Amino acid sequence: MKVLATTPTSTAKVKEVLEKRAEAGEELGYEQQNALEHAEEFTELDSKKTASLASKLRKEVPSLDEESAMKLAELQPSTPELVKSILLYSKTEISEEETERVLNIIKG
Repeated sequence: MKVLATTPTSTAKVKEVLEKRAEAGEELGYEQQNALEHAEEFTELDSKKTASLASKLRKEVPSLDEESAMKLAELQPSTPELVKSILLYSKTEISEEETERVLNIIKG
């Protein structure tokens, strides 16, 4: 199978998809079952709220890529240090002002 494109998605969306498959009677493989258990344990927002928050972050902080915004929306960091830690993975750097903007958006 050839992958034509990839799109970052939230753990909440993964949870919804896997729950629908399980409810439909489809047997989940080992990896899918583990992913569902992880999503059930760690997902706080539903997929629409996560996507909305990620979209708002991208709009207000244009230097964030889609994947970084999604991670910030999912993990909802509460300090500047946590924001920077999350962004280290994608090698994204934002200013102190942008970091504060991210925190204000997440706090609501």
